[in-house]
Amino acid sequence: MFHFFRNRIHESLALAAMFAGAVALNVAWIDNLLITRSPVIRDWMTLNTDIGSISGLYLDTLGAFFTTFLIVAVIWRGRDITHWRERVFWFFVASIIIFLLMTLPFVYGFVIG
Repeated sequence: MFHFFRNRIHESLALAAMFAGAVALNVAWIDNLLITRSPVIRDWMTLNTDIGSISGLYLDTLGAFFTTFLIVAVIWRGRDITHWRERVFWFFVASIIIFLLMTLPFVYGFVIG
């Protein structure tokens, strides 16, 4: 029935997706922090006034993911990249932890006097 689906995915594409996801998470929390701190960046990131600056944040994060994914997938295509497996995995895990910590509400309320 689903003969067009493959049973497996190439390691280079899987690692490129994980790496791009980690980069996108870092872009998201940095952009979120900049949006909350700077009205100029908030106005610049506002693509739709009904939604607010979150529209620019989503677009920027998607752009970072797909740009990184395409570049890394082209570079790693057809290569043996098993030595990158652990590094990309731990970069992804660290990015998730940093994203969770840096998007907590009390981080934005922190001000150095």
